[in-house]
Amino acid sequence: MTSDEVRARLDALRAIAGDDEAAHAEEDNLRADVLGAIQAGAPNPQQLAWLALKTSDIEFERWCA
Repeated sequence: MTSDEVRARLDALRAIAGDDEAAHAEEDNLRADVLGAIQAGAPNPQQLAWLALKTSDIEFERWCA
């Protein structure tokens, strides 16, 4: 996973931020994918983690049933 791929996913997340449920699911998926890439030996783990945490800056309701 590259930084550009994560940035593209962040853009996609911003685009669906009006749908709380979909946005929350995508946030979870993105963070899981980044963790998987780090676990697999991504050469830029700090950058990927920093980008993944940027999802917190995107406004939508986060809740669990």
